[in-house]
Amino acid sequence: MKHQRLPVSHLLLVLLVMGIWGTNFVFMRWAVDLVPPITFATLRFATVSLCLVLVVPRPRVPTRLLLGYGLFSFFSQFALLFGAIAAGMPAGLASLVIQSQVFFTLLFAVLWYSERPHLVQIVGVCLGLLGIGVVALDLGQTTSLLGFFMTVAAAASWASGNMFIKAMGQTAAVPMVTWGSLIAAIALLPLSLVLEGTAGWQAAWVSLTDPSLLLWVCLLVNAFGASLIGYSGWSWLLRRHPASQVAPFTLLVPVFGLGSSALLLGETLSPAKWLGIGLVFLGLALIQAKPGRTNDAG
Repeated sequence: MKHQRLPVSHLLLVLLVMGIWGTNFVFMRWAVDLVPPITFATLRFATVSLCLVLVVPRPRVPTRLLLGYGLFSFFSQFALLFGAIAAGMPAGLASLVIQSQVFFTLLFAVLWYSERPHLVQIVGVCLGLLGIGVVALDLGQTTSLLGFFMTVAAAASWASGNMFIKAMGQTAAVPMVTWGSLIAAIALLPLSLVLEGTAGWQAAWVSLTDPSLLLWVCLLVNAFGASLIGYSGWSWLLRRHPASQVAPFTLLVPVFGLGSSALLLGETLSPAKWLGIGLVFLGLALIQAKPGRTNDAG
């Protein structure tokens, strides 16, 4: 697959997906304050799959690829990410650290699909990651090492899921997300019972029947916004463009994550944070300005 500049419609789609994913970190924070993390992850993916699985056909891909997609993109990524946030990982910081998936995605794409990113792309990615580093150093927040490493592990899981998406080829996005969510929900349910017991589900019932409806809002944003719209759009883009071209756009997630955290969680953006965000945008501009020619597979 040769690198080509993203069409405007594709660019708007990727911006929509990044915006949903970034602001969703606030809803994750609110949700795990109400319900244990694995229980909420189960609710998220069960909601998507149970609403659609009877009307959406199973994607025509090998079972091993579908299982890998569901287990890495959904099950392990969000068990780790929700667990990290519940363990004290701040929402804004989580939206930054999860972007280490760019390193893993580019590495896995080189190893498994022989993709060769252009030098200008590499410089752009480095600038974007430098921007994330600047913002992270200026957060002035403390978090547990456990939460940090769980978030990095979640990023590696996300990148692994990206490789299964590439291997599926031209597969419809909504069936992939629907059936991948079903796989994740089936795997998460016993894990939630083992780690959190029935108390987690009792807490979920109390929150779902609360007049404030906060858990319902968090669940709908996570299930239909982040999962259905976000991952359907992401899968659609990743199958049509090299991973080394699409993956760096996830550097925008912390831009939206930090902005929504400032508005809804009271986090402030210092001049250093704005410098970091500017570096992210500069890196993305370089990535798109000169895509170059490659012989990427996929």
